[in-house]
Amino acid sequence: MAEAIVLTVVGRLTDLLAEEAHLLNEVRDEIEQVVTELKLLQTFLRDADSRINEERVRTGVSQVRELVYDAEDVVETFLLKASSHETNGGLKNKVRRGLCGVDEFVYHHRFSKEIKHVQTGLQNLSSWFRSLNVVSTLDQGRESSSSSDTAPCKLKRFYSYAVVEPDLFVGFENDVVSLVGHLVNERDDCYPVIFICGMGGLGKTTLATKIYNHVSVKRHFEGMAWVTILQKWQPKAVLQRILISLNPKKIEEILEMEVEKLVESLLQVQQRKNCLIVLDDIWTTDVWDSIKAAFPTESCRSKLLLTSRNVDVAACVNSKCFLHEPRLLTAEQSWELLRLKALPKSDHLDTKDLKEMEKWGREMVQNCAGLPLAIVVFGGVLVTKPTFIEKVYYDSLSSLKRGAGLEENYQRQVLDILVWSYNALPTQLKLCFLYLGKFKEDEDIEVETLYQLWIAEGMVLSSDKSRGETMMEVAESYMGELVHKSMVQVKFGEDAGSQGKFKSCRLHDLMRDLSLSIAKEEDFFKTINLQKLNDNPFDPSLELTLTRQVVVYSDAEMHKSIKDNPIHVNIANKRRLRSLSYVHESFTRTTSRELGWNVANFRLLRVFSMEGVVFDIKAVSCCLVHINPGSALDNLVHLRYLSLTTDFEVFPCIQNLKLLQTLKLQADIFTDHLNSPAWMSTNILAKLKRLQHLYLPWAFYAGLPREKLRFEGLSKLETLEGFNTSWCEVKDLIKLTNLRKLTVHVRDSHEDVQEILTYLKAIATNSSSTSGSTTSCPPYVSLHIDKCRLQWQSGRDILRQLLRNQLNLCALSINGAIPELLSLFEQKPQQQDLHDHIDCLSSSLISTMTLSRSRLNHDPMPVLEKLPMLRILKLKIASFVGKKMKCSATGFPQLTHLELCQLDELEKWEVEEGSIPNLSYLLIHQSRRLQELPEGLKFLKHLQKVHLQYMSKDLSDRVRVVNGDQGLDFYKVAHVPSLVVDVDV
Repeated sequence: MAEAIVLTVVGRLTDLLAEEAHLLNEVRDEIEQVVTELKLLQTFLRDADSRINEERVRTGVSQVRELVYDAEDVVETFLLKASSHETNGGLKNKVRRGLCGVDEFVYHHRFSKEIKHVQTGLQNLSSWFRSLNVVSTLDQGRESSSSSDTAPCKLKRFYSYAVVEPDLFVGFENDVVSLVGHLVNERDDCYPVIFICGMGGLGKTTLATKIYNHVSVKRHFEGMAWVTILQKWQPKAVLQRILISLNPKKIEEILEMEVEKLVESLLQVQQRKNCLIVLDDIWTTDVWDSIKAAFPTESCRSKLLLTSRNVDVAACVNSKCFLHEPRLLTAEQSWELLRLKALPKSDHLDTKDLKEMEKWGREMVQNCAGLPLAIVVFGGVLVTKPTFIEKVYYDSLSSLKRGAGLEENYQRQVLDILVWSYNALPTQLKLCFLYLGKFKEDEDIEVETLYQLWIAEGMVLSSDKSRGETMMEVAESYMGELVHKSMVQVKFGEDAGSQGKFKSCRLHDLMRDLSLSIAKEEDFFKTINLQKLNDNPFDPSLELTLTRQVVVYSDAEMHKSIKDNPIHVNIANKRRLRSLSYVHESFTRTTSRELGWNVANFRLLRVFSMEGVVFDIKAVSCCLVHINPGSALDNLVHLRYLSLTTDFEVFPCIQNLKLLQTLKLQADIFTDHLNSPAWMSTNILAKLKRLQHLYLPWAFYAGLPREKLRFEGLSKLETLEGFNTSWCEVKDLIKLTNLRKLTVHVRDSHEDVQEILTYLKAIATNSSSTSGSTTSCPPYVSLHIDKCRLQWQSGRDILRQLLRNQLNLCALSINGAIPELLSLFEQKPQQQDLHDHIDCLSSSLISTMTLSRSRLNHDPMPVLEKLPMLRILKLKIASFVGKKMKCSATGFPQLTHLELCQLDELEKWEVEEGSIPNLSYLLIHQSRRLQELPEGLKFLKHLQKVHLQYMSKDLSDRVRVVNGDQGLDFYKVAHVPSLVVDVDV
């Protein structure tokens, strides 16, 4: 990992020399000498990392990391000092002209002394490695020892839209058929519990997922729940998740229940309807013992599907359970799985090449011992270099054990393969992969946030940028390669902002184990669990002498015990800490307690994140860190990423954070703070010249600031969310020429809607008509309009323009009364036919639309179905108050997601054949007068899920299957894999 750290720091220093030339020019030579020494030292680190088990080599590698970080600290500290003297021509010029004070002269001397110390240390380390016969790549006469890349640090540039993964389910097809049969069997001799048991990496969860999503299973069970059992499980949380899945209408009530009440409620639900409950990855019998009271497996209509690595859990659960132990893949199945992963598009290869690849591929999978995860990861290494399969094979032999043995040997073997696949990653991806281990087990990690963290930590190299590319796009290509190599699992987004892109990612549990084990060896980051700390407030293991990154986990239960027993964490060297993240894990937020660290001491922090914590108004304090709003943030001048769930009292402090790239303020705004002198006296954001991503809070209490927030000077801003026209200056938007994502809220102001529309039209006109103009419309614009009186004549003009927009308006949400949509097009220019006139909507880019309380009397579908890009449509409470709706044969060509919620007057809905051809998800919620589902649903071949929630009993009975008897309208949705009917309980 040392090579990766050196690579990233060299990239950061090189960027600083280019971006801050006017400030660093006076010390450029000294910094460039350090960069040269770093690059020379880097040539030893590939061999050194491979010999990390040798104590003397390991000592040298550890010293490399410390010196590299020291080099960056010295340069950045000087940069920040120099920036304060920029107006006078730089620190060194002031010295020469006799304008510099004694303190400044001493500081410049100190910089020269410190940078010389670093340079000497790097030279000594190079000599040290030579004395240990560590081989430099310069001496090897080749660029890389990794078979996965012909050139080190060379990426393959896989973006989300370029990553198309084939179906990798091989060898378990018959298992699915057999287990589904057992689950839907209602005879007296049926099994109440299905138990899938086997080693890690065998595919237990994949098999369970196939069964859970099987058409027969979806149709058979009235309620379904899936819960993954974390290693740090809590009985209450497990029971809550199950009950919420089975009864989502009562989520607020469920979150307030204690364990006894949760057990009682779960028993009642399982008595009323047959449910399938999946408990994935149960580690020990203790888990079952803590929740078994909620599952009467001997006499209940419900069934359980469990997965575990521990066969002893099966006997503990139920002596009558059906135990299924998936077999290892055969040689033929192993080759087929490798082929699907590594050679998904082999049709362009000639027969000779294919035969050669098959020969080496079959040899290669012998090392995987039939374990699917190992084979897929092996294929991930090969997928970018299929023609180098022989070289990959021989390279793997030098790292892996051969042959198969007992289960422990299999597990050791798969771990060897995972380690080898990690070592085969391009250098800059190694740190990015290890970084994922910081997140919670089985957490869906939002990739937009992850990319910003990677960039803030300096893990994304600007040298990897192509012309016109942003750092976020480079980070996306990093993720694309990790996905293509099967190191990371991803989900794709469906909404307008993430359509076709990665939305979230997660690690397989074995991949997470790999990340955590390597990170621990390298002291890459430290996780602190407050439960363990509470047991021992003075735990000596909390000496974080080398750790640069710390993550702290807490929940509401912790705060109760911490209140009167503060925990003290000892940091030997506060200068080392670069990243501090605090994650509050409970369902509800809580005001937290002071623990013992003062954040002002961590002056070199690059990342400071406090998620799920509500701070006190007068003193911002959390369960790990105490912040004095008046001074603490002022000291964190190295911050690149700041995320706070706090009140705006700290907002004026951020103007000193001149290196900040991402700012997330997820909180309520208090009137007295917005009207404080600190708010009004200056343009708070103006000094944040490097700011690229800004997230402002949506909500505010009564009362508004006397002056609006200004955005002048933020020329690098790419993301702006939470822009509220009530307290943000609209006229500044035109100056944000690099915006790529803009989310705007307008509330209670018809005039503000008009002003936003004028802005969107202006930048669209400028970008299309001005040659060479740098002003362009953001690729993604989301507009939320709340109670803005659009029902009058001027509102018609606004709504007509929004629907016909060529303004990159991708998402539109309107809450409040609006004109009848057909009336917008009643004035037919040149006597055009009405529908021809509506066809002017063909230029609209709206892909997500939400209407609520619109009070439309006439069917809105004839207009909405003409929006060509519309993919998500949500008609919520009282948006339509008529009795009949109709979707015509050519309507909604792209719609995939449709929600009809609380349409109290709706009695009939028609869907003609050919309408909504791509619909995959349909939700109808509390529209109790709807008499039946439309006949046209039977034509929707892509429909994957129909969710009927709290509809009339008559409609629910018409589509359900009860004790094998199909309802009268079941044939309309018989082809849908997932039919969920929730009824009032």
